[in-house]
Amino acid sequence: MRPALLTLFFCLLAIGRSDAEDVISIGHYRQMFIDDYLIAETDNITRRLCPVNKHPDNPVVRPDRSWERQLAVPQGSVIYDEEDRIYKMWYTTNVQSKGEGETFNKGKGLAYAISEDGVQWEKPDLNIVLEGNDKTNQVIAPMEFGYMYQPYFVIKDKKETDPARRYKMAFLSIQRHLTDRETTSHPGTRRGTGIAFSPDGLHWIKVRDFASDELIDISHFMVDPYRDDEFVIYGRTLQVSPEIREAWQHHDWFDSVYGGRAVIRSTSRDFLNWEPAEFIMGPDLKDPPSTEIYSMNVFPYEGIYLGLVQRYLCRPDTSTIDIQLAVSRDGIHFERPFREAFFPLGSVGTWDRFQLHNMSGPPLLQEDELRFYYGGRTSRHRPNKMADAKPGGAIGLATLQKDRFVAVEASFDGGSLTTKPLRFDGAAFKVNCDTSFGTLRIRILDKDGRALEGYEATIEGVDALEHSVDFDRPISNLGEQPVRVEFTLANARLYAFSVQELPAQ
Repeated sequence: MRPALLTLFFCLLAIGRSDAEDVISIGHYRQMFIDDYLIAETDNITRRLCPVNKHPDNPVVRPDRSWERQLAVPQGSVIYDEEDRIYKMWYTTNVQSKGEGETFNKGKGLAYAISEDGVQWEKPDLNIVLEGNDKTNQVIAPMEFGYMYQPYFVIKDKKETDPARRYKMAFLSIQRHLTDRETTSHPGTRRGTGIAFSPDGLHWIKVRDFASDELIDISHFMVDPYRDDEFVIYGRTLQVSPEIREAWQHHDWFDSVYGGRAVIRSTSRDFLNWEPAEFIMGPDLKDPPSTEIYSMNVFPYEGIYLGLVQRYLCRPDTSTIDIQLAVSRDGIHFERPFREAFFPLGSVGTWDRFQLHNMSGPPLLQEDELRFYYGGRTSRHRPNKMADAKPGGAIGLATLQKDRFVAVEASFDGGSLTTKPLRFDGAAFKVNCDTSFGTLRIRILDKDGRALEGYEATIEGVDALEHSVDFDRPISNLGEQPVRVEFTLANARLYAFSVQELPAQ
């Protein structure tokens, strides 16, 4: 479907979207305040990004095998396999080099690890790739998979009817030393996306070296449940907008090191044939000069799309990569409401001091905790790698309590937030809030802002992810009547709310 038609199509859907009367049907999705979409007005309210919490045992996967060559980075995926009841990780090991004149002169390997709890990881000895006569945990050796330079991601497709294609992988292909590629973004090479399948995630068969020539570097993957489980890749391109060029071209680093990394999006129904890519995100003038959008990992979450954006500052005196939070209502038009880091860089002396990298795919929900796997490095990115920095990289774990991406908060002097007109579909009103030492008052108003009798409640001394709100009258009595919700806070935080069906008796 063409981008313009696709956008129009999604504007007509009720995935947290407005109808013709500007009433938002929220369904049973938990509603957060990451963007302004639900908000009509605020008074004395602060909206605050809540950074992830880094696990105290980080890094949870270290490059401690000779074949990893000091590098274990999350160009790959982590899943929890419900059939095997175990966590599975595919990650990238370091580059090997052959002679300069060879076609396959570089390549990274794909390694495999498993865990029972997602924190303590085991690297199983597999008889797939040998190092000398020794077994390794590699499932694809460097330079042994056609033009594969590095993996993008691995998924287990539960809906796949062909057992040989149950596991799917995409990877960066690079064909080097070409004489007819001098006008491309990477002269002398062909770059694109390769495809492989596996019955078990361990034994892989390459089916295409270049399924797409548009996705030329780091890419992330999503199965889109809002579009009938369409396969989506958010990949890398190079593009400098006229506004950025005009604003930054006077800097001495612009022509020498600025590449214009940005994100594009391509879709597929069969994982083999990919639609022409469309531009999704680049830096803007709110970003510090030299910003590039290194990559974006997108995942569906409660009726919307969230993105983990690698922000690369490419100045020679900086050369760092952190991770920001983005949000979209259609998977195409994204905004970054907060320009501080959602995954901050580590401090002096830490393993993730200068570069952070996303694993591909959604965070894993463990009880009420979201788990994000990410990579870190102690060296800067090019062009300032710092010769005295310890090389290599490792993989860590970051967590966040469910839905607590952004807090709406007010201090003791109080503040309020009122939503746009909403339509409820349920009988149980729930909030994700922290009123441990404060209060949250909730009132249901009519469309014009008048209080509805019997729909007021106050919450005190509660820190809960889904706290049931007791009104004097049932929420179900409102039917399809458009209403607004007014939240008044004092020394409290509100993260999300929802209207759910009552549990079955």
